[in-house]
Amino acid sequence: MGGASLTHDQYPLYAITQRPMHMYHSWGSQNAWLRQITAENRLYVHRDTARAHDIADDDWVWLSSPLGRVKCQVRLMDGVNPQTVWTWNAIGKRAGAWGLKPDAPETSRGFLLNHLIAELLPEREGGYRFSNSDPITGQAAWYDLRVAIEKCGPAEAHETQPRFERVAMTSRRS
Repeated sequence: MGGASLTHDQYPLYAITQRPMHMYHSWGSQNAWLRQITAENRLYVHRDTARAHDIADDDWVWLSSPLGRVKCQVRLMDGVNPQTVWTWNAIGKRAGAWGLKPDAPETSRGFLLNHLIAELLPEREGGYRFSNSDPITGQAAWYDLRVAIEKCGPAEAHETQPRFERVAMTSRRS
């Protein structure tokens, strides 16, 4: 069985991400008012795809790729291709980043697909590995990500994963 077939069988869905227009640049992501209306994100899944995996609206799932996995919450959507899942990008934040309060929803209900995207493509003849990015712009390759989805167990915490140690903020006094 070839590598492409194995990947398609193990990771049957495509995952894409985009930034909400009002948070396209970091100044929007740091705006307290905008963060209140976009403080968490969901994984948008077609109803038929969700039904095939026994997933309901608001369920928590593991989304995995050959690189790793993230835990996130689902929102059912008819307007997404059944072979594709998507989410808003740049919502999930590390605890302590940007001076976020300890209970900020971005740290427990926001997630990033970045944890699933490899920086390098698979090895080619001669051992060379190309960058997994657009050759013109250098932008990360967001549109070729293959994933699998699995419903979380009932005892698993209802918070996004991975979670990292809180960033220690330092004072900038002169």
